[in-house]
Amino acid sequence: MTTKRMLIVDDEAGPRESLKMVFNDDYAVTLANSGEEAISYAQQRSFHVVITDIRMRGLSGIDVLRKIKEIDPHTEVIVLTAYETLDTARQAISLGASDYLRKPFDIDHIQKVVKRCFDNHFFVLNHEIVLRKDVNAAKTNFLEIVSHELNTPMNGIVGFIELLEETNLDDEQRDYLETIRDCSLKYFEHVQDILTYAKISMSDSEISKSTFNPVTLLLKQLKEIQVSPQVELISDISDQIPEMLTGPEQEIRIVLRKLLQNAAKFTDRGTISVSMSCQPVAKGRYRLVAVVSDTGTGIAPALIENDKIFDPFTQGDSSLKRAHQGMGLGLSLCRKLADQIGGEISVESTFGEGSSFEFCFELLEDYH
Repeated sequence: MTTKRMLIVDDEAGPRESLKMVFNDDYAVTLANSGEEAISYAQQRSFHVVITDIRMRGLSGIDVLRKIKEIDPHTEVIVLTAYETLDTARQAISLGASDYLRKPFDIDHIQKVVKRCFDNHFFVLNHEIVLRKDVNAAKTNFLEIVSHELNTPMNGIVGFIELLEETNLDDEQRDYLETIRDCSLKYFEHVQDILTYAKISMSDSEISKSTFNPVTLLLKQLKEIQVSPQVELISDISDQIPEMLTGPEQEIRIVLRKLLQNAAKFTDRGTISVSMSCQPVAKGRYRLVAVVSDTGTGIAPALIENDKIFDPFTQGDSSLKRAHQGMGLGLSLCRKLADQIGGEISVESTFGEGSSFEFCFELLEDYH
């Protein structure tokens, strides 16, 4: 059995020793009383999970996060702070933090977060093994196998594009390379959309279930979205959203990503506004509402009527000469996934002025 290695970083002995007592029975715990000492340890050996305080003398937790990720991008890093703000969380997530937790921490809560991080670490490292494990069950796993076989060459294409970018190229060659990269990524996205749509259209398609931080999930999607330089990305995330809730994380992630990509695609200038709020609807049950609004091209009234915009392979302009390319599967995927998890998705739009998509879903409080 693989020894699970953890590094705890805090310049205060109390929290450092408390965390060691919590995890010492199940993990090989190393303690560092400064960011500098933590980096020294990380350079000597790899750690599966690092828990670091944000505010420390010398190197801060943000510095530790940045340097740890440079040493080993697969290391899961959890940041702790007694002075949590959304800006702090956003910065940590943008640098690759797996999660952030407030001090004083709840023991049961942090144990769940750590377990989830370890599980994710080992899943990522063993992804190839997991995908090939049941190759003999090709009929039932057909879509997963196809997706994997397409991912592998695409990862090679993207990887070699990045290597080419580091070589001596003239301006014309760099323009060609940028075009190759953009076309490859768009092609890959279309293939993934088709596979995902096919999978969720199957009657026996399973819904994911995990315990996760909804704010972290949204911040990661905001980090990845690419918008025009003339577009301002604005976020308004409620501080009343519980840190850990249980529900269909994978489906929610896809819907949020598709809504953000859709807004970025049709907005050349102005703003894209993203909000997330939360309300308790029953004991242990919360209704979350994510809204993505833009000042883009808007949607023709004929497509708003009877929710035609959510039909598969539908776009406002279906001609081959349209300004915005795509297959028109993104919003259909969003609607199918929302229906699948018992959520709702709706749209309001003024043609020529912009659109606003509202995605509502319910999550459960994690008692276990």
